[in-house]
Amino acid sequence: MNYLKLVFSTGILSIVLPCSFPGIAQEVDVTITTIEIAQNREPETYVKVQDMNSLVMQINEGKYQFRGILRRIGSKEFIGNDRQSRVVFNPYDGHIMVFSVATGTEFYNYYIDPVSGVGEDPDTMCDPETEPC
Repeated sequence: MNYLKLVFSTGILSIVLPCSFPGIAQEVDVTITTIEIAQNREPETYVKVQDMNSLVMQINEGKYQFRGILRRIGSKEFIGNDRQSRVVFNPYDGHIMVFSVATGTEFYNYYIDPVSGVGEDPDTMCDPETEPC
């Protein structure tokens, strides 16, 4: 019976003492470091309608560059990738998401102005600089 009291009191002391005397408890230094992937939240982005189902896109931000053709994958989204990143773009609302091909980590998630002329044949589109649309 005394053995059980000893075990019980030892268990209680092992819980109470570190809380009562913080110097006895092991201190853990936890530092949280945020990683800034993008220097600029909205990189320079250029989009040109190539045909009804593909767009040419260029994204520049610091050392990061994407240049490629985005293909239509649904009614509103276009997707393209190069060796380092995958770009998903909705030209109707201007939403761009850029992911790492290797890890799937999101690099960018931002909006640009919607792109006009998507889904139209570029040969039949008017040029606002030379004629009224």
